[in-house]
Amino acid sequence: MCADLHPLTPILGRKQPVIALIGCDGSGKSTVGSVLLEEMSKQRPTAFCHLGKQAGNLERALGPVPLIGSLVSKKAKSENKRIQTGKKATSVAIVAGFVLSMRRVVRFSKMRWWHWRGYAILTDRYPQNSLPGPMDGPTVANLNFTQHWAGLLSRFERVFYARMARFKPDLVIRLHVDIETALQRKPDHVRFKLERKISDLPKLSFNGAPILELDSTQPLETVLTHAKEAVDRVLALYPAPASQREGVLVSLVGCDGSGKSSISADLVKCLGRMRPTMYGYLGLGSGDLGRRIGTWPLIGPWLERKLTKKAKKTRTKGEKIPGLVTALVVFGFSLLRYKRFLHVKKAVDQGHFVITDRYPQAEIPGQCDGPGLSAAQTNNPIIRLLARIERRLYEKIAAYRPDLVIVLDVDVDTALGRKPDHDREALQTKIELMPQLTFGGADCVHVDARQAYLAVKEDIAAQLRKKRLI
Repeated sequence: MCADLHPLTPILGRKQPVIALIGCDGSGKSTVGSVLLEEMSKQRPTAFCHLGKQAGNLERALGPVPLIGSLVSKKAKSENKRIQTGKKATSVAIVAGFVLSMRRVVRFSKMRWWHWRGYAILTDRYPQNSLPGPMDGPTVANLNFTQHWAGLLSRFERVFYARMARFKPDLVIRLHVDIETALQRKPDHVRFKLERKISDLPKLSFNGAPILELDSTQPLETVLTHAKEAVDRVLALYPAPASQREGVLVSLVGCDGSGKSSISADLVKCLGRMRPTMYGYLGLGSGDLGRRIGTWPLIGPWLERKLTKKAKKTRTKGEKIPGLVTALVVFGFSLLRYKRFLHVKKAVDQGHFVITDRYPQAEIPGQCDGPGLSAAQTNNPIIRLLARIERRLYEKIAAYRPDLVIVLDVDVDTALGRKPDHDREALQTKIELMPQLTFGGADCVHVDARQAYLAVKEDIAAQLRKKRLI
């Protein structure tokens, strides 16, 4: 399928490519996008930008909210019926459509800012000005109205869409899907809107950008193979930016009891004799805090058990996040971790050799230093917003890959022998998940941490010499 693309050429004045994923809801944009983002991030700094209005997601998020949820859902159904039958749109629908279009404009401006900073761009959706309507075209122009002020809003909106459409992608990956498959994957979506998107999709040219046509009803591996081939061709047109790092970043990761803290602190002392070296802790510290709370007189043990139960539910897939307060606490710890990461990044960029105890990842939520609010479920729109913000923070951290990740392997009995106050089940889960992590494609080596302390330390030093980091 890649052979069907026109000859690809770099766009004059552009330092990094812009690749757009488009398609009807249920075509697999998010799934394909997450895989392509991981592949692109291995080769160069890449920003993933959602350029949709997400009006439907907003409606579905507000649906469960008491009082206003039912009102929003009823109003949305009424407006959808008006659009479907061609009736005159209400003033509320016109204003809401315009506001959501401006939301897309803001997102597009942020995308341009990331691109200006030297990032390759991968987008979910891409605005176009040729067909008004749900397939990422102008919203107000798709409505039936007679008000003079609505006409002014429509012209104003068209100006912005024309400007966005002129910024042509280097590649458009168009994912086709039939209506039944789309509804099966997105059963909570409106059928006539999906049908309209499927109908409009083949008519879009995106200002003459190269377009890769893919049938997303095929096996995912087939779709990904063709998409990766096309993306690699586009990336080859633009040289990867030179690394701005002056220093070295080495991260020690592993289950609690593997010796991360002791060895990383010891290595900092040894290497500090040769060059500026710094220790960085990138864990949450929530477990240690809980255990300290457990030592409080009277209420300590009870409070520790209660907090541990809430934390376990929050990080368990399929469970429900136990309330907004819990979510805010988890989010607060993630903000603290991000602050620590920025401190580490600044030191590396300034030329320090930094050794970190742990390293955040965005691959497995809820475990092994992954996002804390993305594993369990919630219907609360505020918690959902916090989860999205948190996930973006973790993706930013993961994009800044260590020069070397040293995985300290240990069995559960050894870990419990070193950390007898820890939960056996939690340790076992971490040990099983750790081999699955790639840390964004960073160079990873495994060291047997069951050995004596000095042997582990020597093995790590040998790996650092082998990689020519010391």
